Amino acid sequence: MQLAYSIILMLCFSVVCKAQEGKESIPNRMAMFSRAKADAVLKNFDTLQAPKILYSLEDRYYYLIIKDTPLNKEYYVALDSLGGIDKINLAKEETKTRKKQKQYRKLLSEAKPIFDLSIYHTGLITKLPDAKMAAGRLSYFVVKDINGKRYGEYSLSAITAPLPIDTNLWAYLVRNLSDELAKDSKAKR
Repeated sequence: MQLAYSIILMLCFSVVCKAQEGKESIPNRMAMFSRAKADAVLKNFDTLQAPKILYSLEDRYYYLIIKDTPLNKEYYVALDSLGGIDKINLAKEETKTRKKQKQYRKLLSEAKPIFDLSIYHTGLITKLPDAKMAAGRLSYFVVKDINGKRYGEYSLSAITAPLPIDTNLWAYLVRNLSDELAKDSKAKR
């Protein structure tokens, strides 16, 4: 009888451990899904051999900065409900007011050099143990060097404090993506 209790106890313990293991891997599975969708978006820009920064919300709306001289190229990409490319737009500064242009340039100039790969961590972050706040929709960020190696990659809530990347860069990406989303929703009306 004692053997039966021991076996039942061991089975229960292993089920609980397996359930915990499944919960721990959910953020990693979501991050891998985000990575796969981001890679599908970036594949459209493979002909541009340069470092790239990609930020997304909900694995559906993307803002991309491609290093170029004298100015970087910036794109807005939206996916349809099936995950196919719905829209790729070159983000043009002319569509912003002079005041917004000045504010955005200031944000980016105050950020650390955005293509300096030494400022980014090298592993995938799916949770921050020291986070004081995490709220909002899922966001994904990655910097890819010219060879496709990933830097600064994370999959976290859109509003996470502290951020794993430069706050000014994050604000620049969020504001530009928000502007593009607003233009996109106006055009659909």
